[in-house]
Amino acid sequence: MSQTERALAAIRRHLLPFLFLLYVVAYLDRVNVSFAAADVSRDLGLNSASYGFAAGIFFVGYVLFEVPSNLILDRVGARRWISRILFSWGLVAALMAFMTSATQFNVLRLLLGVAEAGFFPGIVLYLSQWVPVQQRASTLAGFMLAIPMAGLLGGPISAVLLSLHGLGGLAGWRWLFLMEAIPALVLSVLVWRHLPNHPREARWLEPEAAEALEQVLADERAGMRRSGRQIHGLVAGLREPKLWLLSLLYVGIATGFYGFSFWIPRFVAEALPLAQPSAVLVNLISAIPYGLAVLAMLLVGGSADRHQEHRLHVALPLAVAALCLGLAIASDGLLRLTWISLSTAAAFSCLGPFWAIPARFLGGRAAAAGIASINSVGNIGGFLAPIVMGRLMLQANGNALALTSLAGMLLLSAVLALLLPRTLTLPSGADQSDPAPSPSPRRG
Repeated sequence: MSQTERALAAIRRHLLPFLFLLYVVAYLDRVNVSFAAADVSRDLGLNSASYGFAAGIFFVGYVLFEVPSNLILDRVGARRWISRILFSWGLVAALMAFMTSATQFNVLRLLLGVAEAGFFPGIVLYLSQWVPVQQRASTLAGFMLAIPMAGLLGGPISAVLLSLHGLGGLAGWRWLFLMEAIPALVLSVLVWRHLPNHPREARWLEPEAAEALEQVLADERAGMRRSGRQIHGLVAGLREPKLWLLSLLYVGIATGFYGFSFWIPRFVAEALPLAQPSAVLVNLISAIPYGLAVLAMLLVGGSADRHQEHRLHVALPLAVAALCLGLAIASDGLLRLTWISLSTAAAFSCLGPFWAIPARFLGGRAAAAGIASINSVGNIGGFLAPIVMGRLMLQANGNALALTSLAGMLLLSAVLALLLPRTLTLPSGADQSDPAPSPSPRRG
């Protein structure tokens, strides 16, 4: 095993599980309102439209602060800035346990988006500084397994916390928000103390392996610069057409998976052959689509790296997701839920290959701003999806209308993915071999 391979194996053992845990907590704090939707709506007097607005307003703050946050991270380092993000979103998430009105719900959801802004694109940028491009799709897929895993774990965990209803005079949903905020606050301290900014700072990485990995990454960046395939200037990066094509594409992707995330418990409740299924049962069954998504993300991310092909590994899963939603519209009951679950898995599976694409043509500050811009513009879909679906569900045959809107966005995204360049390959000279040995760098 080469020193670079040793370094990548150590990253998979030590760094990736920690980042995965951070994203599970982040995503769970973002979407746990879906598990508490029925009880929160009852206590605060919300209908499906006002709940959808509160769920979606998170993305207003999130979108506005994404790019500035990622540029700050690039300047001050991941350790400091990600620790700050975790602490501030944990604090806001905890305050949601004490809200008493729809206005407070809206304000806190907005502030939660501001607090969390920059976390996801910051981690994508961070991993691009640790993992060579040929291993990046599967690595990012492994990190982003946290999205379906948060849904997989969030259902049972939320069911347990909701069952605490009445303990200490608090409603179950208040316990849910309070207890699920605590991990973010604890992890903010661990990030501050232990997250290395660069491979040479990692205590769990042998000096020779860290040196070899950093040299491979430096050679890769130099090769891309020489070939003219990677843009490093901030303004030039924001002018790149591929950046804005990816941004539009991600609007559809985000619309799809947030449409699922915020409304799956409702579809489950309506599919069960019970007059009034319990919140505990609904949340347990809501974990099934996310379990399928975990498997699909591993398979598609691994395939994208093996074939070094990303365009079709984004387009085909999105087309399958749209097709499954079309079949769901024509079905009802448990069969509809089955098709929705398969569509969820397919839509999530494109995330690893998708997020491996930007760093193939963006570097430096262009990558910091570009990755944040894609996530920022794309998450307009996260803002629109719950609001539009909530309003459609108030109409006659509302569920079918909501699913049709999601299917249309996913199909449009599949078409946009096909407009990406056929090849986004490494230039010659940017290989993965170990460099010649040189003196070991000092540890930070």
